[in-house]
Amino acid sequence: MDASVLLWKQWHKQVKDLFGPMHGPQKKTLAFFVIGIVLSGTAVLQRMAERLSEHGISTANMPSIERRLARFIANDRIEVHETWKQFVAHILPFWSEKKLRFVLDMTPFNDDATIVYVGLLVHSRLLPVAWSTMPAKTKWQEGQWSIVERLLDVIIPHLGKAECTLIRAI
Repeated sequence: MDASVLLWKQWHKQVKDLFGPMHGPQKKTLAFFVIGIVLSGTAVLQRMAERLSEHGISTANMPSIERRLARFIANDRIEVHETWKQFVAHILPFWSEKKLRFVLDMTPFNDDATIVYVGLLVHSRLLPVAWSTMPAKTKWQEGQWSIVERLLDVIIPHLGKAECTLIRAI
């Protein structure tokens, strides 16, 4: 059995267990989507579909897989922020007794938006744990530190007695 198929089966089970209230097919497609990103190293739907097909995760043809992924993204019934809160509540307690470094970053996205996010520094990788999307060319309705406070309010309840440092990226 391909290691990717084994990974898929384990990940699918974890997603089913983790996101209880989410509808069953949505959980399966969320797991499918994430494993597609992991296998392809990108969030480009066509490349994800190629890798999912190559590794035998799905027997469907690539255009069908790509359409399935696109429908998932377009699904208004997926509550992104609630789903993310469940995920963070499940993942962050692992670090609750450790010394942590968080990085605050503002990344422009095209000319339309700026993504303000707080990420957990793990070795040399930054794992985003909270974010907010702000307009790029108009004045923000909310001040930067108010946004940061709101983002930290999502994270802090799950950190227990962790010693945390927040670093602002330049």
